[in-house]
Amino acid sequence: MTRKWAYGVTTVPARRKTLLPQTLASLAAAGFDAPRLFVDGPPGTHDDLGLPTTYRGEQIRPFGNFYLALLELLIREPAADRYAVFQDDLVTYANLRVYLDACEDPPRGYWNLYTFPHNLHRCNGHSGWSHSDQLGKGAVGLVFPRDAARTLVTQYRMVEKPEDQRRGWKCIDGCVSDTMKAAGYKEYVHNPSLVQHTGDKSSIGNLKHPKADSFREGAFDARELIPR
Repeated sequence: MTRKWAYGVTTVPARRKTLLPQTLASLAAAGFDAPRLFVDGPPGTHDDLGLPTTYRGEQIRPFGNFYLALLELLIREPAADRYAVFQDDLVTYANLRVYLDACEDPPRGYWNLYTFPHNLHRCNGHSGWSHSDQLGKGAVGLVFPRDAARTLVTQYRMVEKPEDQRRGWKCIDGCVSDTMKAAGYKEYVHNPSLVQHTGDKSSIGNLKHPKADSFREGAFDARELIPR
């Protein structure tokens, strides 16, 4: 089944020549070849890429960029079936979009495409989707069905997060997970992990993420995951 997608990549000018090009190339091979860029920085730095781009101007930092990115995607494409927000430091599989289109939307849930090693055991060795531990580990690639996306952006927990003087600008993953859990939604992860995190050094000072050890390196094609 072909679904209508709205998707974007959050990024900063410092990664224009480093991690972002690899991410965009990998997403293009995956079937996400025309993302809207959400640049937390001044206008003009990414114009040469020829992609639709939203510039924040004065920086609002990672959480603000994520939240406004998802909200803008909903406003621009209110009839989309799925909304995806990717960070600028990932690689994925060729034809990932084809595989995701073959997957049914999770019931009252959303997908975290990045599977932390400690969540892998929840898949019990089986390929496919499983509930995570609901602690929200990683926001490298998040996919929301329309109802989940609308629910997330309208929750007061998201609106009040910037008031936290210590963590209000970061920890996107935990905030999304806590907000969705309170709203009756669950996070799903996949075996194998559908993305790999490439940013060894966090742009916001977080501890280094563990690599997704279930990610299939090399020229793996996501269509191989479609049940036959």
